[in-house]
Amino acid sequence: MWQESGGAVTAMSKLGVAIVTGAMALVLGACGSSMNVKQGAEELSISESDYLDALRHQDDGDYFESIESWKLVIDDEPEWALAHFNLGVLYDRLNMMPEATECYEIAVNIADVKKLSPDYAVYNMHLGAAYLRSGLTTEALAALKLAEQGDQFNPAVHYNLAACYMLMKNYDTAVLHADLAVDLTAQPGAQNETNLAPDVDRTRLMRYLMRQAECHIHRGEFEKAEIAIKRIRTQCKEEVPAGLWDLLNKQRKASEAEKAAAEGSNG
Repeated sequence: MWQESGGAVTAMSKLGVAIVTGAMALVLGACGSSMNVKQGAEELSISESDYLDALRHQDDGDYFESIESWKLVIDDEPEWALAHFNLGVLYDRLNMMPEATECYEIAVNIADVKKLSPDYAVYNMHLGAAYLRSGLTTEALAALKLAEQGDQFNPAVHYNLAACYMLMKNYDTAVLHADLAVDLTAQPGAQNETNLAPDVDRTRLMRYLMRQAECHIHRGEFEKAEIAIKRIRTQCKEEVPAGLWDLLNKQRKASEAEKAAAEGSNG
């Protein structure tokens, strides 16, 4: 499968966004050195200084220092799923996939036991993407299906599911998910030349269109693949990677040669 820069994509493209804090209620404790955090119906107590250090180091791009701070937060409260998830995101960013996968697995297990929704879907989506990057297709598919159950309108889930099914050579199912990823992302807007809403992430849409084109190519639907490829230029305003054109032309020529050979044998 031809890829631009890896087959998986996480729900959020920038690490600064991937570190989740917005869904969490923070309440300062009686002591200035600790703070309370809400996790479902629970209220957990963590070290305020370690938590703030983890966020500060992350914002400064000091990822290894942030990792050490998150570890201290987890030592203080090992049942806080969000801390394990954020630690996993940092490892993921550094391409330390075994460590990232372990953190995501812990977050998923805690969220499952404590019935934390929609966190469970988010954690499974990242876990599935990590499994994909590690070449664990079966595990990725299982995690991504759970993510889909919890958030069926997340385009990143469908993008990664398309990757799973492509690796399994199930191109019929792959293209369904690739189409969903594109359709959920390409929100229409008639006020500009791209016909896209102003807030559409065109870089992300480009990746989704590339996967959609790949699926059509492997299904022998070359005209549909070409439409998807052309949308990269017309809607995303990006150059189409040469490798994608090469794949299309190679597969098209192979199909034409196979058809010609079949006609020759019949004649």
